Amino acid sequence: MINPELMELLEKNDILDILTDSVAYQLQKINNVEKTNEGRDWYQELPQIVKEKFDNYKKDYENLARILALEHEQVHNEMNKGYYYWRLLRSACTTYRNDLVEYDQQLILEFNLPETEAISDNSVLNECIGVLDKHAIEK
Repeated sequence: MINPELMELLEKNDILDILTDSVAYQLQKINNVEKTNEGRDWYQELPQIVKEKFDNYKKDYENLARILALEHEQVHNEMNKGYYYWRLLRSACTTYRNDLVEYDQQLILEFNLPETEAISDNSVLNECIGVLDKHAIEK
């Protein structure tokens, strides 16, 4: 049985939206590798075992995106099967937040904007990451 605190994340629409956005963002980053010569060259130079791992992550994130688009009860059932998808969610949310922090810093530098509440200081995203950090890894 998955930790109930993780399952509670699926109960709140704003959190479910953040989880869905994080997975979509992760998939976008993975898919962007194929869109540039530099990305394709990088991929081609990977050892075969790493390519397979990368390709497997892509499939797993596609499956996770599909799961998160299901009806609420089905999402619950799928996410209650094990911790693997929760670990993927943790990774996606952390990547999303880290990149938002980087984008915030770039905007401040590029446009010489005064510091305000950052895009990356998203309380819902931070709440997700806090719960995922605490419970997403099987003991």
